Amino acid sequence: MPCDCCQTQATGCALVSVPFDSVAETVPQAGWNQTNLNLTADGSLAGLPIAGYTTALGNTPSAALRITYTMAAAQNRVRGIRLWNQGGGDLTDQDGINHFTAEFYAGAVLLATQTWQVGNLGNPFTRTLPNGLELQGVTSVVLRTLDKQTGSTQAPLWREFQLLEFQPVFPCRRRTGVLEWYDAAGNLVANGDVQSCQTPAQPWIPAGVVLHGAFFGDDPTGTAENLCAIVPAPLSTTGLAAPVGGCYDPSGSSTPSVTWGPTGSVEMEYANGPGGQASGGVVVNFTVPEGLITWPTSAFQMDVGETVMSNTIPGGHHAILTYVSGPPMASPSGTVQTAGGANISLHPLTTNIVAPIRFRLDFITA
Repeated sequence: MPCDCCQTQATGCALVSVPFDSVAETVPQAGWNQTNLNLTADGSLAGLPIAGYTTALGNTPSAALRITYTMAAAQNRVRGIRLWNQGGGDLTDQDGINHFTAEFYAGAVLLATQTWQVGNLGNPFTRTLPNGLELQGVTSVVLRTLDKQTGSTQAPLWREFQLLEFQPVFPCRRRTGVLEWYDAAGNLVANGDVQSCQTPAQPWIPAGVVLHGAFFGDDPTGTAENLCAIVPAPLSTTGLAAPVGGCYDPSGSSTPSVTWGPTGSVEMEYANGPGGQASGGVVVNFTVPEGLITWPTSAFQMDVGETVMSNTIPGGHHAILTYVSGPPMASPSGTVQTAGGANISLHPLTTNIVAPIRFRLDFITA
């Protein structure tokens, strides 16, 4: 803190952005060309030179592309990310990122996955994990499924991407009587951002997770009702054909299953299949070694971005169900519904072709 500012009263805590130590494209994608990508992790908010990606593939989200931001030392009390969007000097020209998905890792272990949307202008965009989720031991964040806000080939661009942490901040009072707060790096923190340091919910990594399905494969063609783009990759499956284009087909089984090892998050899409066939409703539930995960009963379809917390899992744990993307709540197909007990209904109302219904479970101790 400044030399002419006297420390006073107890410390508080605030959301503080912390620069990454490095960034690299870890999985390339044809047609997506990096430009000064290293500058998005250099701690500088300067507008030039431009940094990010250029692509002539329109507004179609990236598929294979993975960008890994890395910390030299594991970071605790991680709450999300902060992004300075756009490139160059014109901060309203919509050349920045629109949507993106961030995967948070402790070494090779996936802790959490979250999809966010950001906007224009020069201000930073702060995005926090749902339900006050706080991660420990974060060593890297992987960005994937990026799209852009404009059809320009010189996009998406961004200035800086940083980790958001809940850290102690330190008060001092100027000779004028003005109270100021500073983080450990000496950055001024807005007084309105300071709060109690009380510890919130913590991530939980169960020893294993299993999805159990029902009513799969009874669509008109028998080749739809796929589970697609599963993250992390499962250890094993039953009743599902080997993936084609990232999609697992139920291959005649109405009760498939998917098994993962230790993970803090699982995410996937219920989709129509690579051929675009119509799908109907299915039901899934999840088990962990502690038992079957059950949910509060709801008569309503979830809307995109909505979350539901499970009933308590033995040991004081919970699962958080997030409807990540897909048709809106009012869609004739239906979306995602916790209709009672352990069952999560997907696409329950009609048999038709809709956008993939993507959902995620995050595991916490609360």
